[in-house]
Amino acid sequence: MKRIMNIASLLLMAAVVSVSCEKDDTDMDAGFYIMADKNVIQSNGEDFATFTALLDGKDVTAETTFYLKDGKDIKPVSGNRLTASSAGKYEVIGAYGTFYTEDPVAVSAIDMPVPAAVEDPAASNTSFVHRAFLNQYTGTGCGYCPGMIRALRAAFEDEETADMAVLAAVHSFAAGDPAYISGPRSNSYPYLHIDMVSGFTYDMDPFGEGKVLKTALQERTSVPAKVGISANPVYQDDVLVVTVEVKAAQTGEYNLGVWFMQDNVYGQQKDEIGIVAGDKSFEYHDNCVRSADSRYLNSYAGYPLGEIKAGKTAQRTFVLNIDKTEWKLKDMNNIHFAAFVTAKNGKAYEVVNVIDCPYNEPTPYEYR
Repeated sequence: MKRIMNIASLLLMAAVVSVSCEKDDTDMDAGFYIMADKNVIQSNGEDFATFTALLDGKDVTAETTFYLKDGKDIKPVSGNRLTASSAGKYEVIGAYGTFYTEDPVAVSAIDMPVPAAVEDPAASNTSFVHRAFLNQYTGTGCGYCPGMIRALRAAFEDEETADMAVLAAVHSFAAGDPAYISGPRSNSYPYLHIDMVSGFTYDMDPFGEGKVLKTALQERTSVPAKVGISANPVYQDDVLVVTVEVKAAQTGEYNLGVWFMQDNVYGQQKDEIGIVAGDKSFEYHDNCVRSADSRYLNSYAGYPLGEIKAGKTAQRTFVLNIDKTEWKLKDMNNIHFAAFVTAKNGKAYEVVNVIDCPYNEPTPYEYR
């Protein structure tokens, strides 16, 4: 049944529908986990990443055994350092007594230079453009998802609405989708998550011509941006390396993630509500998330950058290995990525800014 949802409904829906990329108020120091001092190293057999193991905040590195995970096989790492003589993604897990890490820590080895951060000609400026991050939980096998697709298309025909947001389509409904990704997930499809804190279900705003979404975006982006984001990508031999820098307008603890996306992915769309009706445009899907590189301690809200003082910066490098055959990728111009920053808001984390970046050009800070 179609519904018109107002802002009160929007806020209520955020409490009803859960999405796996939220973090709760759990103490980040609780439990057993491992960390790496670097997530990118050179594949020269000399550069290395050093691992630390913590149990309830206590350093137990000396008593922890670290293992390199390769599919179902594991082999011990020498001490707590990882080196690599060939390029690739390496996953490490840790074991301490009866404790072990459920999620591996990934380190990428590359045979190309790490790009420097984008030069900032206005280092003292901290007045940034603020955009919202829209996560569209969808799938080609989802019969009600065309309603959300239609509503988003209508909303983004308004240039002001489109300029206030970055859209990422998470095809995690079911395997078999040509753009399927196993995570993050929602317990309701379709669902539109706004900055990881609120959202819409079904077709969102069937008779409002995008006004409800526009109002929600205006509320999110009218407040000053807490951070600015820049990104510098380098592409070589099907490997995309990106250095993202975050500059704080307000002192705070921040997390950073990158979701790599592909446009123009072909896949027939299931339709149980009579919207598609031979419209071939529904068979081509944009902003499909191919890699959600933001998973940390069972959450997709980003990797910790620690505290960043106002006016200061922090960086992280991300690596994407592109499988052109599996993705049926013929045009690299269909690849772009969203770099987003989250911060604590009550019991969860919210996105405080986001940028959309081409794969082959620097994206500098965007000042107001």
